[in-house]
Amino acid sequence: MFPSVRFTINEYIQNRKLLIKLAYVHMSQSTIRSTWGVVWVYIHDILYFTAFVLFRILLTGNSGGDGMHGVEYLMTGLVPWLLISEVLNSATNAIRLNKVIIQSIKFPITILPGVEVLSIFMKRLPSFLFIVVVCIYYGHLANIHVLLALYYIFATFAILFSATLLFSAIIAVSDDFHQIYMAFMRVLFFSLPIMWNFRTLEGTQYAFWGRILKLNPLIYIIQGFRDAFVLGNTQPMEYTVYFWGMTLAVFWFGSFVQRRMQRFYSDFI
Repeated sequence: MFPSVRFTINEYIQNRKLLIKLAYVHMSQSTIRSTWGVVWVYIHDILYFTAFVLFRILLTGNSGGDGMHGVEYLMTGLVPWLLISEVLNSATNAIRLNKVIIQSIKFPITILPGVEVLSIFMKRLPSFLFIVVVCIYYGHLANIHVLLALYYIFATFAILFSATLLFSAIIAVSDDFHQIYMAFMRVLFFSLPIMWNFRTLEGTQYAFWGRILKLNPLIYIIQGFRDAFVLGNTQPMEYTVYFWGMTLAVFWFGSFVQRRMQRFYSDFI
């Protein structure tokens, strides 16, 4: 158990300068040819948010959940979702898409998913200011808990880093798993309480399925940001323990797979 975890931690500590440098380069490359650079990321986000808000209003009006306005409820779910989806779509392909590096030079392959995760976080963290703007507009500025928001940002990084550590290794060597993973990603959005509320399932015939869906640790993240920016609640201790237990389990298993696959990457990719 521990040799795999030590292996991963040592890889990141020994290559920390390279990790930060590559993350910055990757962040810059996505918009290097445009005049406004990374600003385009936020312009795209504004268009995305506008389309979803209009879609939500047309379907359900301004009704939200947990006493929040519909727009506020939607934004507190969409902003973290854009970060989550980009990491799960891009960082999980980090090893698969860098086969030239893997096959030509000796390189600490394990840090490749971390490079992508860190670069996306550096690029997307300012997007959370959109939530602040919405909270100000609806008079909930005093409800924002900065420390709680920072905690959930760290929790998001932890679960996404652990997941990409595992999935990037399996995707690199298995096209079948890659296809299954892509199919899963297409339905993941609808399983998260971004446009709907878990409370609507309580006391109904679908309450059981709501409990099953909550096994997904990303729901802890989505609900957590609503708590941090608007509601001011803290989630049940047993759910917090479950989240961190799942995160540590995925991190260990990802470390184990990465360590075992080091010698086979160049053959499979």
